Amino acid sequence: MTLTPQWLEELRSRVTLSTLIGRTVKVQKAGREFKACCPFHNEKTPSFTINDEKGFYHCFGCGAHGDAISWMTEQRGLGFMDAVKDLAAEAQMEVPAPDPQAAQRQETRATLHDVMAAAQDWFVTQFNGIEGTAAREYLKNRGISEKTIREFGFGFAPNSRGRLKEALSVHGLDQLIEAGLLIKVDDKDPYDRFRGRLMIPIRDPRGRVIAFGGRILGDGEPKYLNSPDTPLFDKGRTLYNLDKASPASRKTGRILVVEGYMDAIALAQAG
Repeated sequence: MTLTPQWLEELRSRVTLSTLIGRTVKVQKAGREFKACCPFHNEKTPSFTINDEKGFYHCFGCGAHGDAISWMTEQRGLGFMDAVKDLAAEAQMEVPAPDPQAAQRQETRATLHDVMAAAQDWFVTQFNGIEGTAAREYLKNRGISEKTIREFGFGFAPNSRGRLKEALSVHGLDQLIEAGLLIKVDDKDPYDRFRGRLMIPIRDPRGRVIAFGGRILGDGEPKYLNSPDTPLFDKGRTLYNLDKASPASRKTGRILVVEGYMDAIALAQAG
């Protein structure tokens, strides 16, 4: 047997993340989430949030992001399998017999989640800077509110072949290529996939960024450029905005399916 994605999702769903983190960090209820002073860097004002419904934590100060397993590996210092075993014992789940290849694949996926989270933070920073003026004007002209911009995490990729590669170099070129952020052709130097585009993060059902859609600003083709298939992202099995639509669909018993990113975003903004 192997640690399948389904088994790992079941494990995460049985762990109340705020309780797990609350054993070593003082957490406070804040609406539907919890907040705390970030344990990954020194701060006086809480910028570390915990979302039990989606099963992840995020620090708006240093960018730390993860789930129950990454909390055990990064904050407690455990190895991946030791973290899984500890959480499984608490959740009263039996750990399948180990499969080295499956464990390696899962560790790769966990690392790529960190890469994508870092890319998302970087795109948002560029969006809010001087170079993001055209992107902000485009959304303003489309009637997209500031609240919606924040909720959907719009970003901007500068028109450069190496800015993101340089900014995220700490993650290594191989990881950036595997995450679909860089393009590698033959023996040439890899370069940024997204250039001069409004960036729209694509998230999995737990709200983690797994891919991007980039809309060109000005002339150029294609109008929209999407991430390629990666260990995190399968185009044929991913429905945009499902992370936000799922809670509402469970209450109403229906889902509205539309063609494009901006269609889904406009409907969400309209309630």
